[in-house]
Amino acid sequence: MTPDPEDPRLTAYVLGELGPDDAAAVERAAAADPAVRAEIEEIRNLGEQLTDRLSFMPDELHPHQLEDIRRRSRLPAKKQSSVSFSSVSELMKSWLIPASAAAVLTLATVILLHMPADEPKPQVRTTPAAAPEAAAHLPAPGPVDTSTPPPAATPAAQDPAHPALVQRGSVNAAEYPLLDLPVRSGGSSYGWITQSILVDHKRPAPNTVRLEEILNHFTFRLNGTTSIARGGVNGWHPDQRGTGVSAHTATVTTEMIACPWKPSSTLLFISLRGSGNQDTECQVKLTYQTNPGTVARYRLLGFAPVEGSTPGPMPSALAANSAITLAIEIEPSSSEGDYGSLIWSTDGKAAPAIPLIRKPDAEPSDDARFAALVCTYSQWLAGEQAGLIDADILSALARELASSTLPPERAGFLTLIDRSLHLEEF
Repeated sequence: MTPDPEDPRLTAYVLGELGPDDAAAVERAAAADPAVRAEIEEIRNLGEQLTDRLSFMPDELHPHQLEDIRRRSRLPAKKQSSVSFSSVSELMKSWLIPASAAAVLTLATVILLHMPADEPKPQVRTTPAAAPEAAAHLPAPGPVDTSTPPPAATPAAQDPAHPALVQRGSVNAAEYPLLDLPVRSGGSSYGWITQSILVDHKRPAPNTVRLEEILNHFTFRLNGTTSIARGGVNGWHPDQRGTGVSAHTATVTTEMIACPWKPSSTLLFISLRGSGNQDTECQVKLTYQTNPGTVARYRLLGFAPVEGSTPGPMPSALAANSAITLAIEIEPSSSEGDYGSLIWSTDGKAAPAIPLIRKPDAEPSDDARFAALVCTYSQWLAGEQAGLIDADILSALARELASSTLPPERAGFLTLIDRSLHLEEF
């Protein structure tokens, strides 16, 4: 596949308009060719620039501009050399809408470049926090259960960028009723495993598989209880909305689902989001408080500490418009569904706590089911829970989520799972 600024397939991929097969093909091409990855990144950057610039545009375009855009969108798409992703008919179908979209984007860019730029408003920003990737090598926070033997360290790869990890085990809820949670994760692992599986055609080294980074490669909208932290003065009233007196700084949403590899347990998903209404980061403290009367043990998934490292302070800075999804496996000790609560605060100000009440008859959301699949696959790929997670369980979960309406990125993940199942172990 040759990258071309006018190639509508790349634009369609960024816009999420390609079918699953074509999207997976583009992802394979991007993983194999740095030029294709650079082209896709450039298109994404252009889209962000257009969004920023369009926010300063007048309410309406001039009539001649509208007519010019309509005329350009009706022009036939430029012929491209054929590249077979699935079939010729499917390829032609995928070209029609993206070709028009590409023409509109090109013309809009020309118009915007000739528009007088408004003076940017002065913004006050705090010192940026360390890059999220730096958090990937930090020891995971939280207690270690000394009553059980420590898990074996994952064999180290030759590459010093992939240090040996020590997988986290479950801890006793009565002995450790509180767990401080991280608010940031790295973002490199998904690229590592994709390169290994789709390009090198082999399973990735276990210490390159970091569950929290693979999980946070995707965006989730959980369908459960939500808590909102507000800033500004106390005593906020709904009549003051939009006046700048108070605005929310962050939100936490939870959802619980049956654990795929251990049906007697529950997976708790936690989504923490920074507000888009502010320009600066906020300091967040998020803690899981268990109910020892109903919870026997629990385990934070991912965030495996680096072997031999000394535990350090946990990052607490949550950037505006950022998000992180966490997963905790809870082993109940009774049939009651009260698993404790989430206690949290922003910038030292307490936010409403979230009670964690499991409702077995509640229908899980598609996002929670997909997140459970990601957690299952990541552990299987890293060789964790070998006695509980096998290829049959993983295949069954993937088949349940397969759908013609699945977004391209998630369809590509199912393809990644399928390829992994047919590769030899690392």
